[in-house]
Amino acid sequence: MRRSQPVSQPPDAPTDAEPAATLTVGETFAGRFRVEEKLGEALGGSFYGIDTTNGRKVVLVPITVEREKTLMPLLGIAHAHLAPLIALEPLGERFVAVAASVEGETLAERLEAIGKKPAVDAVRSALRLADALAHVHEAGGVHGWVSPHAVVVEPAEGELPQLALGVRPDQALKTPERAPDGTPTIADDTWAIAALLDWMLTGSPPPESGYASEEELETAGVTDRALRAALFHTLTASRPERQTDLRPLRRELARWFVDHAGEEPIAPSHHPTAPPPLPPSVRPASRRPPSRLSVPPPPKGKVGTFAIGAVVLGAVVGIGLTFLRPKLVKIVRVPEKEVAAAPTSSALELGDVPVTAENEVRLGSKLATCMAGYLPKGSFVKTPDVEWLCPETDPREGAEKLHAAVVSAAPKGTVTEAMKIFSRIGWYALPAFAVVRAGCCPDAKPLALPDEHCSMSTALREVGDAVIAAKDVTEPLKKYTDSVHCELNHGGAKMLRRAERPQGGEDTAFMELVKRLQ
Repeated sequence: MRRSQPVSQPPDAPTDAEPAATLTVGETFAGRFRVEEKLGEALGGSFYGIDTTNGRKVVLVPITVEREKTLMPLLGIAHAHLAPLIALEPLGERFVAVAASVEGETLAERLEAIGKKPAVDAVRSALRLADALAHVHEAGGVHGWVSPHAVVVEPAEGELPQLALGVRPDQALKTPERAPDGTPTIADDTWAIAALLDWMLTGSPPPESGYASEEELETAGVTDRALRAALFHTLTASRPERQTDLRPLRRELARWFVDHAGEEPIAPSHHPTAPPPLPPSVRPASRRPPSRLSVPPPPKGKVGTFAIGAVVLGAVVGIGLTFLRPKLVKIVRVPEKEVAAAPTSSALELGDVPVTAENEVRLGSKLATCMAGYLPKGSFVKTPDVEWLCPETDPREGAEKLHAAVVSAAPKGTVTEAMKIFSRIGWYALPAFAVVRAGCCPDAKPLALPDEHCSMSTALREVGDAVIAAKDVTEPLKKYTDSVHCELNHGGAKMLRRAERPQGGEDTAFMELVKRLQ
């Protein structure tokens, strides 16, 4: 098996005030890393080497001081789809990033061979990679080098796919506004995941300036309406309208995946992306071994990558839309002889769907699983009645039913965090219902109240939309609060089923739910 090498040009361009650092083949850098081979010339060169403390293969790349700050939080991050950043060592006026070498076929090589991926396969891969990036962002870091060359779809070790570190600036996917030698941001990582998915679906990269309309995405080959909308939110050419945070995109893709995960059976013949790996106890002996150091590099034009990170935490997990601190759980592949007929989406076992999330309980209902994703962990141990959620347009009724679901599905004899919050939430149970409904029922009829005078329904819709889009909820929530006082001033206590005004702490309880989600 060939060894995928990292690309030859390191990430950042030098400045006059920041002379390029260099390494020398044969030296031991930082008392630990033996430099074995020079892979490129720019910025003093990128190098292949060995960690003498454990014999691990590494890549050493000079980077700027600004880039070192965005990579520092990656030290120590462990994720199944991220290989480890080992060290950041000073060298002159610059730093050297030392990352594990990832061996195997890259997504760029795979797409060159097959053209494009089926939609479910592509979204599954994008969700796994997005989950890895979410861990990076939560730690305060930025990856900055996401591209098909930085994704190893068939790694020699670890779970698949894995996200690598160290691609050249001209290969990294980035927002239209950032200069090639600029320091990457979270917005660049967000753009890159959407662009990567677009590339997998269409077989071609998106326009560097973004899309002017959803129709352009359809012309490019994204035939699914929901996927077009999700991608356009992030890849729009209009900077003010563009999503720059990864969380809304992940929620949109996870919602789509829940509805389509059973559509593509795993065929016994070759398929674009291998199914989820078997647990170690039953992993086939035919799993190919890592290539030897002496194996020659791949032919020119088939360059691999190197990277930051892969401590195996697990593979993929059951569905849920809480993406705060996902818990990775192994899933078992159905033997090929048993996949003659793929299950329909409605018959799919929730625990078998490889979407990163936090739900630990198989609720047996996609809608209940979605609802659980908007509540504190451990709120549901059984499936509550949730079929009312999407048809319910009255926020008064919806708030009461949501509270009842929180109580009825809780562990027996236990007061859950969700129960504590709803005991204090008061008037803001209505916005809580609006948030859950907006997240789980995107095509539902608008909320409406009878005989309202102060646009409360509109305010509730705006609160729900703001939270789901990970936007600042301050103004929509103030608008809702004002509408409550307005209705009470107009004699709407009977219509609203309560006469007292919002009390201190009720809005705080609501914001506890929002913070757990965002």
